[in-house]
Amino acid sequence: MTRLRLILVLVLGAAGFAFLGVPGCSRYADDIDTVKQAESVIPGKSNDLLTLDIAGARGKVEWQGGTSPKYNNDGDIIVVTATIKRISGNGNRHEIQLSFVHNRQTKKVAFDGALVDGKPQTLASGALMLFMMQLE
Repeated sequence: MTRLRLILVLVLGAAGFAFLGVPGCSRYADDIDTVKQAESVIPGKSNDLLTLDIAGARGKVEWQGGTSPKYNNDGDIIVVTATIKRISGNGNRHEIQLSFVHNRQTKKVAFDGALVDGKPQTLASGALMLFMMQLE
């Protein structure tokens, strides 16, 4: 009986800690949703759809938000990053990070940059790199 109680306490304790972590995660949830809905890279295509297209059928997208020391502000400028983990047709693994800036005061979203497999990309070189990945 004590073993059952110990397991119950551990499970409930883990659930409690997980619940306490939720408010911290949702601190930037509105910023992430705003960035997902915006059309910052391709007119007529939301950033969310763009990342899903890049990920393809075997990839996944993780979104996270936060402040950045790059922008000296009081929390009005939030950087939202979409990390795309993708497996190409020939089995190569790639990681693409698309960064966006959400200005909470002006309500504007802008594309801030991209990393493809850890290497910074301009919009043109990043597009070419993504196209080449599609051909793999």
